[in-house]
Amino acid sequence: MLAKDFITKEIPVLKSFDTVEYGLSLMDDFKLRHLPLLEENTYRCLVSDKELLAISDPKVTIGEPVLFAPSVKENGHLHEVLALMTRYGLSLLPIVTTDGHYLGVITRDRLIDALAELCNADSSGSVIVLEMLPQDYALSEIARIIESNNAHVQNLLSYTDKDTGRLIITIKIDLEDASPVIRSFERFNYTVLYHFMEKGMVDEALQQRMNELIHYINM
Repeated sequence: MLAKDFITKEIPVLKSFDTVEYGLSLMDDFKLRHLPLLEENTYRCLVSDKELLAISDPKVTIGEPVLFAPSVKENGHLHEVLALMTRYGLSLLPIVTTDGHYLGVITRDRLIDALAELCNADSSGSVIVLEMLPQDYALSEIARIIESNNAHVQNLLSYTDKDTGRLIITIKIDLEDASPVIRSFERFNYTVLYHFMEKGMVDEALQQRMNELIHYINM
């Protein structure tokens, strides 16, 4: 998952002699809020629509805007791309060689496609969401429980809930019916917040619980 594997080369670039009007029209045509500015083939800075809109005369040349020049080297990881784009709210991020030569950009749309690929989002299976204290997290134990049910982890994501301080673990497994895995987690006192089964399958025990709940509601 290196940055160079997700480069889009169709996005236009700006030069210092381009006009403000031209820059804004390109951004509008490609539905972007940023474009890279190059000097020959060297990446100089990232120009935003806000910068251009702040210039009163649209006929003047862009010149040298404020040198805000975020980028990722071609062998950088996709995590670095995601971090920079999120931190600065970018619509794209330039990818450069080690000596600063411009190779292309990664757009937000391409980043979403890459993350979907990274998460195995399009593969069949189920998603289980666990909640736990950070000190209780043990990847080997979670994997052991899943694999003991003849399933495999396809993807695992985690984050800490800022309000509770608890760790939220989202796991994609390769079983369409995750009922056995869910029961195992519950048996080992894991808190299963949510589960999403691809075909909405439920086993007899889960179906009985649902029937009991419906009966209780109707009383």
